Amino acid sequence: MTNLCLSALLLVAGVALASKPNVIIILTDDQGYADVGSYGAENIKTPRLDQMAAEGVRFTDAYVASSVCSASRAALLTGCLPMRNGVGGVYFPEAKGMAATEVTLAEMLKTAGYRTACFGKWHLGDFPESLPTGQGFDEYFGIPFSNDMYIAPNLKISSDCIFREGWTRERTMDDQQFVKENKRNRSRIKNEHGLGNKVPLLEGEGIIEYPADQATTTRRYFDRAIRFIDDSKGKPFFIYLTPAMPHIPLFASEQFKGKSKGGLYGDTIEEIDWNVGRLLDHLTATGLDADTMVIFTSDNGPWLGMGKNGGHAGELRDGKFSNYEGGVRVPFIVRWPGTWKKGKTSSTIIQTIDLFPTVAHYVGSSLPDVHLDGSNIASIFEDPMLGKQGGVHLYCKGAEPSGIRSGDWKFMPLSGARHVKENMNPELFNLTKDPSEKRNVHDRYPEVVEKLSGE
Repeated sequence: MTNLCLSALLLVAGVALASKPNVIIILTDDQGYADVGSYGAENIKTPRLDQMAAEGVRFTDAYVASSVCSASRAALLTGCLPMRNGVGGVYFPEAKGMAATEVTLAEMLKTAGYRTACFGKWHLGDFPESLPTGQGFDEYFGIPFSNDMYIAPNLKISSDCIFREGWTRERTMDDQQFVKENKRNRSRIKNEHGLGNKVPLLEGEGIIEYPADQATTTRRYFDRAIRFIDDSKGKPFFIYLTPAMPHIPLFASEQFKGKSKGGLYGDTIEEIDWNVGRLLDHLTATGLDADTMVIFTSDNGPWLGMGKNGGHAGELRDGKFSNYEGGVRVPFIVRWPGTWKKGKTSSTIIQTIDLFPTVAHYVGSSLPDVHLDGSNIASIFEDPMLGKQGGVHLYCKGAEPSGIRSGDWKFMPLSGARHVKENMNPELFNLTKDPSEKRNVHDRYPEVVEKLSGE
């Protein structure tokens, strides 16, 4: 979207640059609700995230808009649910992706005078107009889709690209042509042709490393974030930091591989945790701590089908792909010393779509002229006891609404199963009394069903 178009959509309030907070959102991939120490992890150690929670606010009832990657990420960046932004599923290589007309958090912040960067997984399209640099980010360094996918035929190979594992420029171009000719046969691409998990690493819009050295990407993403902070030189910045881990295939650097009691899955999270600590320490060392909001969460629940490599949802039911709580309720920790409360835990229902209007509030920017589904929850960050056990969350299956939570109650007309055909019966749960969703009380509370059906 051009600056001219953005200017027509957004009116920036007159706030001095020096008063604008820096914004860092750390979004992990498929990290389960119970894969952080303060959320009940037993074999995975996350001392820095636990410290972040002790210095900020930990939310127990935070939701993503979808239990799959692309839809969840689009909702966070636009403040809109899938039925509004048009992203209801998962994009594969050579996808046009989210429409360029959607106003992203990065575009809003650029109009407010921010430097913007995305480091890590993107997964909202890999054409120039749908890559981060086409959606409001000044810089992009990362893998443009899930790390178990394959090279996209439309991506350009940079002149200084580093080729690994025996690949050459000619072989890579041949692979791109093969993918183009076999686009609808993913099994042939990934298995027969051996391109599964061979993903490109991009700088801006060009491939700079192929196949990407995935064991080093977590550290490199955080390195780039720290460098971006230093390069900002007093100008406010927004960093969208999105490690590919712990999405399969799992990779950890030599420093962390084999160190966690939680196996390779635990290694990847402990490496993320250590790097979160590095980032927070750098903010302190540079005097930016009190000027920077840091938000940590996951894009959806754990991929339980991967067994020991798939993570944990604790007492919550199910995981990724599902609208039961394990699929869409995620760890969510916020920290902004001196502005947000310290050492608090809140059971208020919040959503990642709330980040767009909340950040806009803090930076003094007007909202775009579109219908946002998120709400400004600045008051809850500042006083986590406000709205305790209140709030509403709308569950989505694809680009359609499929259920609602209001306070203690959750109602799903067609069940929260991954495939609706698995259970066509309507379901009602009291999540305070039954967080594991074991007791469907739909027939016992017709008045609650009627009320939630009308919301």
